Amino acid sequence: MQIKRVHIENFRSIKALDFEPGSYAVLIGENNAGKSNVLRAINLVLGEIWPSERSFSEEDFFNQDTSKDIVIQVLVDTPWEEWRNKFKMTVAGFELRCHALQRKSGKKLRGELSTEYVCIDQNGKHCTCPAETGQYKGMWIPLRVSSDFRERLPFIYVGVLREYDKQNPTSRWSVLRKLLPEVNIEFTNDKKPVEVIRPDGTKVKISRKEAFESAVKDAYKYLRTDKFIDLEKRLAANVIDQMGVDPGEGDVSLHFESHDPTHAFKSLQLYVDQLGTSSPAAEVGAGLQSAIVVGIFRTYEELKKDGAVFAIEEPEVFLHPQKARYFQTVLQKIASADNQVLVTTHSPIFVQLHQPEAIALVRRNNESGTTITQNTKVNLVESDRQALRLLTEFDAQRNELFFARKVFLVEGNTEKIAVPLALRALGHDVNKLGISVIECGGKTKMPLFLKAVKSFGIPYVALADEDIKEPKPEWSAKRQEEQLESNKKHAQWNKELQAHSDADRLFWMKPDFEGENGLPSNESEKVDKALEMFSAIRQEQIPKSLVTPIQKLLS
Repeated sequence: MQIKRVHIENFRSIKALDFEPGSYAVLIGENNAGKSNVLRAINLVLGEIWPSERSFSEEDFFNQDTSKDIVIQVLVDTPWEEWRNKFKMTVAGFELRCHALQRKSGKKLRGELSTEYVCIDQNGKHCTCPAETGQYKGMWIPLRVSSDFRERLPFIYVGVLREYDKQNPTSRWSVLRKLLPEVNIEFTNDKKPVEVIRPDGTKVKISRKEAFESAVKDAYKYLRTDKFIDLEKRLAANVIDQMGVDPGEGDVSLHFESHDPTHAFKSLQLYVDQLGTSSPAAEVGAGLQSAIVVGIFRTYEELKKDGAVFAIEEPEVFLHPQKARYFQTVLQKIASADNQVLVTTHSPIFVQLHQPEAIALVRRNNESGTTITQNTKVNLVESDRQALRLLTEFDAQRNELFFARKVFLVEGNTEKIAVPLALRALGHDVNKLGISVIECGGKTKMPLFLKAVKSFGIPYVALADEDIKEPKPEWSAKRQEEQLESNKKHAQWNKELQAHSDADRLFWMKPDFEGENGLPSNESEKVDKALEMFSAIRQEQIPKSLVTPIQKLLS
């Protein structure tokens, strides 16, 4: 089961938003755009802490306007049937609603917060059933979310700080906890006899589980100091007295255990041995804790577990670029094994240009608040995807286009060097303006990048070489024929490029960038010469054919 759709209203920076994540979804956008608010909203509905009015404050309402309810709906891709009072309902998700009371209601005063946590159908409507008993008998009441319902969709949230204590086995919403049930089943069902020596010296053969519990019990007696026994007795006596039961009556007793007899592994603590000392994993440095959490994810992927939703904020934190790239492949593999992975990131490493359907572009303005732009049906054939994958697999910089406010698409490295320098000569800083100059790997690949920027509404201009050259009379007949053939090819490529671009955003260099700027055409020289020329260029020296697309992009 996975999340099919998320609908959020009036929560923090979000006025109204719909989000349809696939099995791997990457939320990207500028700082303070609201990426984390989307994951936090989902975490409120599905996460470790049971939602209540204490989960919210007045600051959580959009523009702090408490006259409108906060609504968070999470719908799943696999609805199920529930029967209540002989009535069948189809449950397709959950809704968490928080509202501030506008007048006194019972013991609650005006302004106090109240929450409702109920099941919804495929249309986002409350699942209701007739009440047969109590004060609501004869009325239709909403079906409330239960722990069993939430267990159907395990949700694991990993914040920016990667603290290990959020991932240890004691937490039901941790990766390690999901890794251990099969281990516990193997341990519990292992009937192969183990030989142990009793305190009286006799040898017996018992199961592994019995041997463990016997050993723990023998070791446990060393913990039972006089003060510990006194504490245990006083606690038991006070509990029995609180219940109004006389000592010796009934069958109530209390005692401490160092592990859960039904799941011995969930009480385990991970320790790190380093420089001669042993420390709990939750107490080591942030970088090492982050490495441990990433290592847990890698182990999860290697063991091919499935059936969970992972929400991870900024997975690139504390990682070198190479390790971040590797972690990205781990998350992709986890998503491909019937899990769902939701990521917020500022790193192009976690964005795949050949999978634009996975990208959710998060923007924010004062009027609309946080919005998400997705394109779940990008017109890319398999050969296009393969070409983009090869272009970006070892050059994540091209993925920057999704993070840019504006994009300047160029054919090759010569233009990629020259354009930012030309912008600087005109008095503009590409980084301050959020402009990315993207080298597309040639004219024939530029349409693939155009599909991406246009599908997400990213402002752009494209600069391409026309590459149409008239044969010269002094050339040999063979060379003239080759040039005419080349002109035909480029004319066809130019036509295709025009078909994919907006007419007022495509600009031509005639015959090419090198010829327009007096640069050598030799591949080994033109980049160095472009760097030398544009580093020292003055504003009035920049050719109009380059100034015009720059002005278009800036406007």
